[in-house]
Amino acid sequence: MNCLLCDRRMAMQVSWRTMFCRDIGKVICARCEQGFSRITGPVCPVCGISSANLCPECRMWERTKYAGLISGGKSLFMYNEAMQRYLHQYKFLKDEALAAVFAPVLHDALKGRFIVPVPMNEERERERTFPQVERMLDAARLPYLQTLVKEGGIQGKKTRQERLASPLLFKWNGAEVPKRVTIADDLYTTGTTLRHAAKVLRQAGAEEILVFTLIRG
Repeated sequence: MNCLLCDRRMAMQVSWRTMFCRDIGKVICARCEQGFSRITGPVCPVCGISSANLCPECRMWERTKYAGLISGGKSLFMYNEAMQRYLHQYKFLKDEALAAVFAPVLHDALKGRFIVPVPMNEERERERTFPQVERMLDAARLPYLQTLVKEGGIQGKKTRQERLASPLLFKWNGAEVPKRVTIADDLYTTGTTLRHAAKVLRQAGAEEILVFTLIRG
């Protein structure tokens, strides 16, 4: 098969596990994989950015009405040039096949959790043609719970201060919410979206809320 990112021919690696255990195979070559930068070392225990302890931005959130909502969190990759190119092709050029690029690492990071993906609003989903976070989870063979409905406008078109001052961006759709959930999104920027989602899930009965993002911006 060919790499989904650079189209180079990839050597097929067949093992007893891939044949009988249905392991999730890689769809990009080693060269492209090396372009993505994993987050390592000490990190903020909530947002995953490199930090010796709770980062300044998360400390700021703990002085607001959203204090204490998130019990912990993790991000896997830095937002570097390779990741920027990937997101452009996946999200803006609407290359749905690229949902599988990070499937193996997502499966390893999230298996066994009750996952609530951050939903898109109807306008954005029509624009992008498919829900990107859900497609990544599908590719990683991870079940998820659809308990949130997006109500607010498109956050990418708001300034930082407008995001921080926004009313709640989500509403609960009435589906059962487990006591311990993990909110999953593709990119962490200001943390507004995740905290708005966490507030709604807490009001719907969640007692411990973790957050997970593929990328820390």
